[in-house]
Amino acid sequence: MNNPGYFESLWSVIWTWIKNSLIYKILCKIYGGISGSWQRSMITSWLRRETFSADAFKNSIIGKILCFPFTILEFLQKKIGAPLGKLIENSLFINLCKGYLHNLLALNLRFIGFTLMGLGVGIMASGNLSLIWAGLVVIGVILAFFDLNATDWLSGSGLIRLVCHLFNLEPDFNWYNHSLTEGKGRCVLGAVSGLLLGAVGGLIHPLIGILAVFGIAVLFLIMERPIAGVYFLVLLAPLAPTMALAGLSMLIIFSLVIKSIIDANFKWRITGTGFLLLAFLFVYLIGAINSFSMIKSLSIWAIYAAFIFSFFMIINLIRDRKQLKHLLVTFVFSGLLVCLYGIAQYVFGWDTQQAWMDEEMFSDIKMRIYSTLENPNVLGEYILLVLPAAIGLMWTSKKMWQKITYAGISGIMLVALIMTFSRGCWVGLMAAAAVFITFAAGKLWGLALIALPVIPAILPESIINRFTSIGDMKDSSTSYRVYIWMGTLAMIKDFWLCGIGMGEEAFKSVYPFYSYNGIVAPHSHNLFLQILVESGAVGIILFVGIMIFFFKRMMTGYQAGGGKGKVLPTMMTALAAGVCGFLVQGMFDNCFYNYRVMLIFWQVIAMAVAAVYVAKSEKGDKI
Repeated sequence: MNNPGYFESLWSVIWTWIKNSLIYKILCKIYGGISGSWQRSMITSWLRRETFSADAFKNSIIGKILCFPFTILEFLQKKIGAPLGKLIENSLFINLCKGYLHNLLALNLRFIGFTLMGLGVGIMASGNLSLIWAGLVVIGVILAFFDLNATDWLSGSGLIRLVCHLFNLEPDFNWYNHSLTEGKGRCVLGAVSGLLLGAVGGLIHPLIGILAVFGIAVLFLIMERPIAGVYFLVLLAPLAPTMALAGLSMLIIFSLVIKSIIDANFKWRITGTGFLLLAFLFVYLIGAINSFSMIKSLSIWAIYAAFIFSFFMIINLIRDRKQLKHLLVTFVFSGLLVCLYGIAQYVFGWDTQQAWMDEEMFSDIKMRIYSTLENPNVLGEYILLVLPAAIGLMWTSKKMWQKITYAGISGIMLVALIMTFSRGCWVGLMAAAAVFITFAAGKLWGLALIALPVIPAILPESIINRFTSIGDMKDSSTSYRVYIWMGTLAMIKDFWLCGIGMGEEAFKSVYPFYSYNGIVAPHSHNLFLQILVESGAVGIILFVGIMIFFFKRMMTGYQAGGGKGKVLPTMMTALAAGVCGFLVQGMFDNCFYNYRVMLIFWQVIAMAVAAVYVAKSEKGDKI
């Protein structure tokens, strides 16, 4: 008897016993009554109804103004798309770039060997004589004797198959053109490109030349396949510096624009949420121009624009269920890396400090983790978005070991969230769990009602003390926030119409005149107050409108996907639950203060909307 079979049989016996119990039957009656009332309610009816269509927005005057850039791109597609596509296809330079890219994608050992030879020679020719670079040439010579594509070998390896099985992936390793990995031309291309990059690296720094070999390949890959850029952006969002992510985002946008022009079948998706996002961005631009710190606000607006456009990248490039699943797995894998690093901080005491906590009130808490996100609250906000996605993948996985894999990942993320000691994020997690249970597994409410009284008995005292201190004005962090909110509300009375502009500099220019108790602050510590004080009444109305349209979109997609128990509706529910938890935390902190978390927030919104598109396309509905 194998272990999975044993556990499945044991669970079957336990579940049969539970279903036949009186308590379970009573809880089912209660759940059925509440569920029926919710299904018949006006709120549910309104959420399910398509109040506005994308066409209605697009044909309005405001819609035509906001969609003007997309209209221009559609015009260019009709006028120059075909000749431009043919020009690109026949370009010698583009074909050389393709040869370089596809040989690296194939891990063609002969190409890599000639590239390493050229790299080593180029570095040494620039005056950097060393055995290291001579060794690089020797390695290149050895690899050049082997004319094979290592990608083909890796695709059949046991390790790769195991990873794909555990993460429920269906990879397609035919991602390169075999014809480009043959012939002598690729050897010349590898040697010349290696020589040029080596010479540049020798003049600047040898490491620059080595990194450029892979950096240029990534550049070519994104230009050829913008969707690859989306995977990179989602993977690196919590790991890479803000400006690197902004540059990557701009590169993907440029690549997508080119694709939209030369691909005759490409049609832009915008949606009601997308229209409101464009309006939101436009209002922020006006606010930045009228800011108390215009130059700084405009630079922040540029980052906002680059990151908000990730919404349009995802909904326009993710076209089927497989692409969506791979993107979600990438998102969760990135979250796993972040949380593992955060836990390692706690275990080994790496670079941690107690600067975010009242040391007198919480002397038993020695450290709060923040991983790659600079602040425990910011890490908690990130986990609020990624943890529900991990639970969604666990919930929708069909095989036991896949469920165990994602359950383990979810457990690691939950531990990391607890170690942030972010009370607002804990409350946000409770809100997210309530949403997910309600729409994905309502009968678990019975288990939740039994578990809630037991949880305080098993939690460490430090966590209980931290949680029960919510609202306690003796806690310096609580009183600090309340005083900031009072000062911000006083600011809003004078700047409610247009706001003061974006960013810390604009806030610091005005806030001291309204501060209470001499409190100094870089922002309002409340997402909704921050949007209101930065962009005025129109900005907060648009943001609330975006959220309303988003949740309406989730409800219509939930119905289109088949409702409870189906894969896509469950993932929509998980992602929407994460957004709900994030917005709850937004009542206690300015979650957009960290631009990377703001990027991830819009990515999650986009992945959920992309799931709706996939569900409707599979059903055959108009999308």
